[in-house]
Amino acid sequence: MTGDSAASRKSADTRPRCGAAFRAMLRVLTWLLFVAASLPMSGTASAQQLLEYPETVLSGDLSAELPNPLERCRRLCYERSGCAGFDHASATNTCRMFTSVTSARLSRGSFASTRQAVSGYHAPVNLPPPLLPQPSQSAWLHNGSVMVLHQKPKEDGSSEIEIVYDVPKNQLLKVGIRPGSTLFKGTLADGSLFGNARLTSSRCGIIQYEVQGVFDPLSLVPFFLRGAAPKRGRDCNIESWSTTGENANLRFDPQ
Repeated sequence: MTGDSAASRKSADTRPRCGAAFRAMLRVLTWLLFVAASLPMSGTASAQQLLEYPETVLSGDLSAELPNPLERCRRLCYERSGCAGFDHASATNTCRMFTSVTSARLSRGSFASTRQAVSGYHAPVNLPPPLLPQPSQSAWLHNGSVMVLHQKPKEDGSSEIEIVYDVPKNQLLKVGIRPGSTLFKGTLADGSLFGNARLTSSRCGIIQYEVQGVFDPLSLVPFFLRGAAPKRGRDCNIESWSTTGENANLRFDPQ
């Protein structure tokens, strides 16, 4: 009984100390959470890039005008979501902040930035390029073979076009054509498709010749690529050119 009583007293003495330690730790955690919440969060400013207009002043709703260097002015506007734009005069080192921008005009020695492009004014010097459409592919039938047409858009609005064999017909396997072999490679611009077709021979190898046609990738209708196809002799040299026959008139039907 004496041992049990001593253990009980020891446990009772320990509980207050544990409770005090827990409360102290809780106060520390609460203080840390408060400090963390008070700190400015990185990335809370708009991630949108400010559009730049050299030699420009703005018009609109002015919210502030203060002496500041250009970089400080830029940072202030960038970090405040309510800032629609600013301009800076180098002669007076004056920064003007705007809550809305209605127009802009040329002014030597000034610099302006806005969140949105200014309507009716020239394009900003750092306007990001438009996003290109993603490359695409479509399936076609050509002279008994299954083909895949690959289209890769370019910045100038045209597209790189490559037509490859997906499932070549059996006769073509004998001359070395395999899945993935290229039949045509060229450019699509304003509906006109032009480039080089490839004629393959097991004895003479590959020879290219120019073809062209009309192609609309949004309209799945048959199209042709036409051009003078070479005819080779026994020594593999070109003997003549022909505009008739399958090699000179490549037909593609949607699968």
